Amino acid sequence: MTTTNQIEPEDIIICDCSGTTKAKILQLIDNGADDIDKISRATGAVSGCGSCDILVADLLNEYGK
Repeated sequence: MTTTNQIEPEDIIICDCSGTTKAKILQLIDNGADDIDKISRATGAVSGCGSCDILVADLLNEYGK
């Protein structure tokens, strides 16, 4: 029997530079972070290479209030 390790969707790393997960970003959004700057200050995401900008923006658009 083969066991595979599955990554839960919330465990997906959104920012490789800071190691920020989707779950962390969603937690920040739930706690009132309503723009990329707030998420960046809290996690370091979006402040490195910039490749996660669109992913963070998409999460804000989808889950933001």
